[in-house]
Amino acid sequence: MTNTRPLKLAALVLPMALWLVLAAWAPAAWSQDDQKPKPAAVAKPYHGNVKTKKFHRHGCRYYSCRNCLAQFKTREQAIKAGYFPCKVCRP
Repeated sequence: MTNTRPLKLAALVLPMALWLVLAAWAPAAWSQDDQKPKPAAVAKPYHGNVKTKKFHRHGCRYYSCRNCLAQFKTREQAIKAGYFPCKVCRP
């Protein structure tokens, strides 16, 4: 009869040791990512449809329509110019 207890113990200890090493290493690696400069968010302009007087945000299916010739930097600019928010994208 052979003693299998050391093998069972090693099967439990090795994964736990590996987990501890990775747990100690990972936060240090994450903190280095936080120190990298992040690219500035590029604001996409709103497009206004000159015929319907509706404005759309980037990503709307009507954003690039052929009548969407007006551009606004902010939602408030579009509303001030007499445009209404699109009911699909709800900018």
